[in-house]
Amino acid sequence: MQKAEDNLAKFTAKFVEIYNRLIPQRKECDYDIYLNDVDNLYPDRLEAIERNSVTAISCSNKLGNFIFGKGFEKNFAAEINTRNKKTITLNRCLLDVVSSLKTHKAVYIHLNYDIEGKVNYFDVLEYKKCRKVKEDDYGNEGIIVYKDWSKVEKRFSFFSERKNKKSKWFYPYNPGSIKNQREKDSPKSNIKDQISNYRGQVLYYSLDDKNKQYSHGWLNAQGMNDADSEFRMSLYHNNNIRLGFIDKTILITNGLDADSEEQFQKDFYGWLGTENAGGVYHINTPYQVENIKSTIAIETVKSSYDPKKFKEVLEDIKDNIRSCYLQIPKILINDKDGGIFGNSGEAIKQATKVYNSETAFIRYELEDLFKKIFNAEFKIIPIIEEEVSSDVGEELRLKSQAELKGSVGGVSALIELQKSVSEGYTERESAIEIIKEIYGINADLAEKMIGQPKENTDDNMQPGG
Repeated sequence: MQKAEDNLAKFTAKFVEIYNRLIPQRKECDYDIYLNDVDNLYPDRLEAIERNSVTAISCSNKLGNFIFGKGFEKNFAAEINTRNKKTITLNRCLLDVVSSLKTHKAVYIHLNYDIEGKVNYFDVLEYKKCRKVKEDDYGNEGIIVYKDWSKVEKRFSFFSERKNKKSKWFYPYNPGSIKNQREKDSPKSNIKDQISNYRGQVLYYSLDDKNKQYSHGWLNAQGMNDADSEFRMSLYHNNNIRLGFIDKTILITNGLDADSEEQFQKDFYGWLGTENAGGVYHINTPYQVENIKSTIAIETVKSSYDPKKFKEVLEDIKDNIRSCYLQIPKILINDKDGGIFGNSGEAIKQATKVYNSETAFIRYELEDLFKKIFNAEFKIIPIIEEEVSSDVGEELRLKSQAELKGSVGGVSALIELQKSVSEGYTERESAIEIIKEIYGINADLAEKMIGQPKENTDDNMQPGG
């Protein structure tokens, strides 16, 4: 077990080191695919670095929680087919999308369609296995090749891969091309077989609009270095605790022959047990001594390991990592931190509100993405719903009333209302209620403003009366 752990630690460290951490975007003329970094393994490296950093993986998971929220408000229980002839809910589809976005800031979604062209299959592909083939001479988007690129040693050629029946590749997302693509996949088959044999399309969605071909993850170049440093510090402490934290003891014996030395070691290490035997080193000298107190001597070698080493720089590293994930508040990752507010529930609540607001744009984007795919409305319930003040509507109403009362249009409307009551077209009580509601004027003043309608008597109708 110990050897396996050591090998894993060495592999992880080397895996981080041997590749260039810069992320140039380019294609090589001899390749048919766009490379994702100079070694084509940027997604693999990103996942390994994030996974080995306590702070990075905590931030990634927390970001995912906020994006997913409480799932869909609508259509959450609807089921759809996925790989291995399984069915999952659309809430599970959302969770799979979020699992890719929280690390890579992008996702590849494999879709297939029924005879009417509606999506009847939804599957999120492993991001690190997807590569784009360059567009053709007419600018048409290239296909998506799906394979484990970490195991590929020779150059990839799309033309040879097309002949490989085991190779997985998919058409880029374009619902208008479904019929032609089905016929291309199965030119001599009936519609039922064409639908069954159709390889489907892959929709690439990215939050990183600056990079057309491949998204950069949340961890930028400095963030990847910091996450790797945090892992190495942990490895340093782990090695010292297992190998150097406990002070070493040197046991010196004098004058023991070979058989006695062997028996002594057997008995002594038996007393210590296998867990503690590594902390003791035995030396036997061949010299005979008369003084019994000189027969056995014990010396202690003090350890130079300092558990507080790197403490300050580690805090800076953690802050840098959190900044990569939309400035996630420290208290959401480490609620033991005292800070100015302590770890009170109110402080956590406020931090949750802040981060909920920071991640809102991603939820809106995903609602639009699912609407685009399924042609239906979707709403993600946030992890914490903002409380709308009951006074907001009242404030807006009062503001509108004040603006109306001070405007020329408002005065003109009042005069027309008075005229309508006077001429008998509008009942006085109704006019008073209108003034109260629309203008925000109290009943007494409204009655005075509307006045009393004139009585239409015969005398009033006579000229000069």
